[in-house]
Amino acid sequence: MTDKARLHDRYPELGTGSLPVSPYIDPAYWEAEKKHLFKKTWLHIGRVEELPKKGSYMVRDIAALDASIVIARDRSGEINAFHNVCSHRLNKIAYQPYGTTRKFACRFHGWAYDLDGSLSGVPDEKSFMEGFDKACLGLSKVSCDVWQGFIFINMDPEPAQTLAAFMEPMYGGLDGYPFEKFTACYGWSTVVDANWKFALDAFQETYHVAYLHGRSIADSLAQNEEGMLHPIDGLCGDVHRRLSIAGNPNTVYGNPQAATSGLTQSSVSGSADIGNRIAAKALAAGAGGTKIDLSQVTLPEALNWTKHPHWAFDINVVFPDFYLSCRPNYFQAYNFRPISHNKTLFEARVYYPEMKTAGGRFYQEYMKVTLRDVLLEDLATLEMTQEAAETGAKTEMVINDFELMVRHQAVVVDRIVEAGLAADAAALAAE
Repeated sequence: MTDKARLHDRYPELGTGSLPVSPYIDPAYWEAEKKHLFKKTWLHIGRVEELPKKGSYMVRDIAALDASIVIARDRSGEINAFHNVCSHRLNKIAYQPYGTTRKFACRFHGWAYDLDGSLSGVPDEKSFMEGFDKACLGLSKVSCDVWQGFIFINMDPEPAQTLAAFMEPMYGGLDGYPFEKFTACYGWSTVVDANWKFALDAFQETYHVAYLHGRSIADSLAQNEEGMLHPIDGLCGDVHRRLSIAGNPNTVYGNPQAATSGLTQSSVSGSADIGNRIAAKALAAGAGGTKIDLSQVTLPEALNWTKHPHWAFDINVVFPDFYLSCRPNYFQAYNFRPISHNKTLFEARVYYPEMKTAGGRFYQEYMKVTLRDVLLEDLATLEMTQEAAETGAKTEMVINDFELMVRHQAVVVDRIVEAGLAADAAALAAE
């Protein structure tokens, strides 16, 4: 794609006008999002590596679902999800974020549940009334499935789509990406006083890079003659979206292929960042020094779908709130979990291959702290944006061509919310 081609021309159904601010600041709109969007769609909840063995479990308290969810690997190895609510008098049955157990037991009255959610033990069972049936009193199930090692849940007992049908149209081409080989994980989380859409918007456009990241990673990414970073290409699906980004091959951060090609010191001699040069030397010493041979990994065709010679990474935004950035030698997984109309839990994780050399470990640590600082830059604008939106000074936002993903998100969310509200109104009228 050239700068003369307009992304918007491919998607005329999205429009070209300004976007309304009200969906970012209206508590009633947020309640409609919870009911008609978050409680009806597949949500990324974690990775299978977080449940490494039979009896492993994790608990996710998700404000957008008004629920606490337990995800557990049962004795057959299957992954199940259910509400963290005892069937007796509604206490919890799991109390820690992560753990390993043979059974879940309510601390209030001792009711016990197997890892598949079935009720297996009731103290003084004979004292319950006639018709008491343990088989009918298991934990309330939540729809659960796995895609490429990522665990998803859906609060709808009978989802309108399977997880595969939800993911494949946009992301089927990622089959074969070595997610399971990147097992060294680092993460950060924080609560930001901003709407979840404002937060996600900051990560799905490149217009801000030259300014917000001007002193950090801007030089590591490809810029035009005006110093602006335009994406290579962008794709919008029914609900998901993708963005492809080019790097500056003269820097380590912008040349992730270095991990598989054995980057040399001379290849970054043009870098203005001495830290990049130090990291490059360390990586050259540790290239190939991983527990997997990245040089033997064939990346799927869907990555760098334009075959750009200086491609660096693709951003995949899995609707509604999951950001997955895939690179040749690591991937990033971010969640923008809404808490209220103006508060978001931001959870960021980055997954690398395990390094077995000092050089490789140094490179990994360098990249980790670089990413941390870039994330802090991204988060720095969000609360100011929310505060400005809530003043009412502006009722619309102007969007440029390379902010198409921001527009796509707004249009998709509004389409779903409006359809849900219309269904509610029709049902009320029919009563």
